[in-house]
Amino acid sequence: MRVVLVQTYHPYTQFTHVHPLGVMMIAAQARESGFPDVHILDMKVLGWTPEETLKELERLQPDVLGLSAMTYEAGCMHELARLVHEHLPDTHIVCGGPHPSVAADDVLADESVQFVVRGEGEFTFVEVLTSLRDGRQDWTGCRGLSWRNGGEIVHEADRPPPAELDAMPFPAWDLIPHELYRKVPRGGVIYAAKEFATMFSSRACPWRCTYCHNSYGKTFRERSAENVLAEMELLVTDYGVKEFVFMDDIFNFRPERAKQVARGIIDRGWKIKLTFPNGFRGDILDEELVDLLKQAGMYRCMVAIESAVPRIQKVMKKNLKIERTGKIVDYIARSGVMVHGAFMLGFPTETENEMRTTIDWAARSSFHTAAFFRVIPFKGTELFQQVEHAGFELPSDWSSYEPYRSEINLSAVPENTIFTLRKSAYRRFYLNPKRLWRIFKLIPNKANMLPFLALLFARRAYAR
Repeated sequence: MRVVLVQTYHPYTQFTHVHPLGVMMIAAQARESGFPDVHILDMKVLGWTPEETLKELERLQPDVLGLSAMTYEAGCMHELARLVHEHLPDTHIVCGGPHPSVAADDVLADESVQFVVRGEGEFTFVEVLTSLRDGRQDWTGCRGLSWRNGGEIVHEADRPPPAELDAMPFPAWDLIPHELYRKVPRGGVIYAAKEFATMFSSRACPWRCTYCHNSYGKTFRERSAENVLAEMELLVTDYGVKEFVFMDDIFNFRPERAKQVARGIIDRGWKIKLTFPNGFRGDILDEELVDLLKQAGMYRCMVAIESAVPRIQKVMKKNLKIERTGKIVDYIARSGVMVHGAFMLGFPTETENEMRTTIDWAARSSFHTAAFFRVIPFKGTELFQQVEHAGFELPSDWSSYEPYRSEINLSAVPENTIFTLRKSAYRRFYLNPKRLWRIFKLIPNKANMLPFLALLFARRAYAR
């Protein structure tokens, strides 16, 4: 049985990419479970359209095609599914990833798609492969699967997420074209070494922020420090990796484990760089962990604030302690580590003055860099349910949920005002001589990074 897994792609303004760890984990588990003929196609890093991807699929002739998509990539996923259904009618099409997991009904409304794997799909997908090989017709009892029984869409019970992450194989690093990932801007934009690898050392975040995805549930599960270090050693030794990009939802939730990872890197004497673009929880981050990670190679990290207004922190259910977080951001900056801040504008009931308060706080902060996002109610989040229940008319075109192009406005503040505020936030934050000098001193690869960052700033601060 030949299996091809495709990471779909919708062009968007961020210009960045990371390794498709979701499909890489699916591939690794499939191979370990007795399906050795697995291939991965990452449309974004390959730069392929659905038509170009179809040509490669016609060459590979897969028995099973797995398509993974974020919400704003759903259009590409369906376009490719329809092309494959037309040209390769014997191929079984399975969709999974963040969007199908929360929109299974929408996805299965497309008759090109036979199955949706919801949630963490390693073991559900293996059961699908095994059952297809064995000629199964009735999928009742296949936990984590949504399927079409005649004309009726059936959602089987959720499959419990994997609890023992150390027992799972490492992602299928041998199935991706490493050299291509070294030619594109990666998640977090700034980089110290082109030879990088993306990593998850844990899954899920226990906080209940209304805007956040639920792809991994709310039960935090961690890989042991020894397991994380073993994968890092594989990547350093076999693939020449010099920089690790940790994409954990909350790397520092269990501080002692995080410190064990840092100490393990230090003890091994690796000359590597570390970056954490997905964020630390600032009010539980301690100075010892910052010091250890810097010694291990951390040169940049992100701390998500979202809003500096206590009332909005309650509205979004993040309940971040702003003053404590500000102090650790100051400490990170004093330590010589670049620190990035993430902010959001446009929460339900948020006022213009509250948005300005957040922008003022950001401008006064020690952050070296910052991004000001629009609040987007992704399907499957509590925020989506809230605004839908309130009768807010949300777009049915999933590309409208792209992070940097969205004009979804959940607040009572006029759209043009939010647009103006967001543009002025970038100008006010970055057009500060002291901040620019601090960035210049710490930024790696100045010759490559500074022109790219100038272009990115212009797009966010001036482009419509």
